[in-house]
Amino acid sequence: MSAALAGLLAAAGIAAAMPAGGVPAPPADAVRFVVKGDWGDGSAAQAAVTRRMCGEARRAPFAFVLTTGDNFYPAGAATDATWTRPERCLIRLGVPWRATWGNHDLGGTGTAVQLRSPRRYYAFTSGPARVVVLDGNAPDDPGQLAFLRREMSARWAGARIVSVHQPLRTAGVHPPADTARRLWGPLLRRGRVALVLQGHNHMYERIEADGTTYVTTGGGGAQVYPCVRLFTDGLRRCALEHHFLVVTATRTAIGVRAVTPRGRTIERVRIPVPAA
Repeated sequence: MSAALAGLLAAAGIAAAMPAGGVPAPPADAVRFVVKGDWGDGSAAQAAVTRRMCGEARRAPFAFVLTTGDNFYPAGAATDATWTRPERCLIRLGVPWRATWGNHDLGGTGTAVQLRSPRRYYAFTSGPARVVVLDGNAPDDPGQLAFLRREMSARWAGARIVSVHQPLRTAGVHPPADTARRLWGPLLRRGRVALVLQGHNHMYERIEADGTTYVTTGGGGAQVYPCVRLFTDGLRRCALEHHFLVVTATRTAIGVRAVTPRGRTIERVRIPVPAA
C-alpha cells in the first residue's frame, strides 16, 4: 500500500489494510462516505446492511458514516442487540460517525454517546463537502434557524449537503414536514444546497424539486414502508428495500449510489453542484 493511501486510511480512521487489487481511494479533491437511516433495531436486516457497508470499506475506504436518524430503537438507547453486535465490523474499523437525531433518539443517549453527536444541529467540512445536520424534531427553534441562516449565507465553493430525519419532501407514509419546508426551504435555496438526505420513511426515494435533490434513505434495518403518494411532484424513484448510500462528492458533482445488503445497486445518480 502506498504512503498516500495509508494516509487517506488513517485520516478516515480505518486501520485495516487495503486488499491487493482493491479500488483506489478517491482523490484528495473528493470525499467518499456512506449513509444509512432508521437502522438500530437489532434486526437481521440491520446486520446485513452493516456487513455490506463494511465490504464497501474494504473495497475502498470511506471518510465517515452519516446517519439520517432513528439510530436506536425504540427510545434512543444503544444496547448490545442494537449496537455492539450488529455494528461490530464498523466499530472495529474505527470509522467516525456523524449522526442526525431522529424522533426515536430523543429518549436515550445512544446518538450522543456511542455516535458522538451530542448536538442536535451542527455542520462540518470533509474535503470539498460542507455537511449541515439539522434537527427536524424542532424545525422552528430560534437558535437552529439562526445557525441555518449563517450556514446558508456563508460562501462555499464546494458541495453543500443537508441531512435531516423528518423529510421535507416525500411520497412515503409519514407526510412531508411542512413547517421545516416552509422555514428552511428559502434558506436552502439561498445556500444552493445540492442534496438533502432524509430518513423517517423506511424506503429509498429520490425527488427533484427547486434545483435540489431530496433522497430519503430510511432502509437501514427497520421494516420498510410503501410509497403512498405516487403523484408527488418531482418523484423520480421509490424502492421498498433495505439499503444504504455510497456518496462521493467533488466540488462540481455528487454521486449517489443506493446499495442493497446483497450488493445490488438500486439506483446510481449524479447531482451537479450549483456554481457559487
